[in-house]
Amino acid sequence: MPRTLIEKLLELGLTDKESAVYIALIQAGEMTAEQAATLTKLNRSTTYVQLKQLIERGLVSTFKRGKKTFFAAESPSNLLRIVEQRREVVAQQELELKVIVTDLLKVYGKVVERPSVRVFEGKEGLVSMRSAILDQKTPEMRAVTSVDHMRRIFSKEELMQFTERREKNGTKSMVIYSLEKGDDFTPLKLQTFKRVSKKDLPFSCDVYIYGDFVSFASTDNQIVGVTIASAAIASTIKALFETAWRS
Repeated sequence: MPRTLIEKLLELGLTDKESAVYIALIQAGEMTAEQAATLTKLNRSTTYVQLKQLIERGLVSTFKRGKKTFFAAESPSNLLRIVEQRREVVAQQELELKVIVTDLLKVYGKVVERPSVRVFEGKEGLVSMRSAILDQKTPEMRAVTSVDHMRRIFSKEELMQFTERREKNGTKSMVIYSLEKGDDFTPLKLQTFKRVSKKDLPFSCDVYIYGDFVSFASTDNQIVGVTIASAAIASTIKALFETAWRS
């Protein structure tokens, strides 16, 4: 029995035993449950269960011949219905999730006391941290970044997604960046750039200053992000940024 076919059916959501019985029916044609059990090396009661489930999926049909009940595989094109059903389930789950997230955000916004420091680990953690920056929808933000490091972590499309969300929020950005090779960047919408030499301003940690928050992202070796909610710290880091910007 082709194992690769069974693995493909498993990906569609069939169980290992359902797949074995279905393929056996396709290969051998119509069979009794006893014959299917012999061919698949499953016991008879287990085979009956698999046949019942395949019938419910629309993949197997039954008919009588004399006193015996025979089972036959329906067209494999019916497998497309399984994919469509799964797509419908995912779509429904997405709709329900949007409602849940909306309700949770209402509660989330009402909580007064929150941790003053949040830590994010790995690329996915960094994605969450950068997303949280945009969630604040501040009028402006300041950033210090190593383009070389960010390009190693994120694709061009992923970096543009951040920029597009920022533009949609109407957030102005001032960016100090370093880049080993290549031409200077042309500022995008609501954006100003200043390029610095890594020799003059060596940094291996990205910094984002927005509202009363400061986020730091170590992007050199181990990827770790830290967000601090503190008006005093944000004000101080902002002053340091302005000094570097003017110089």
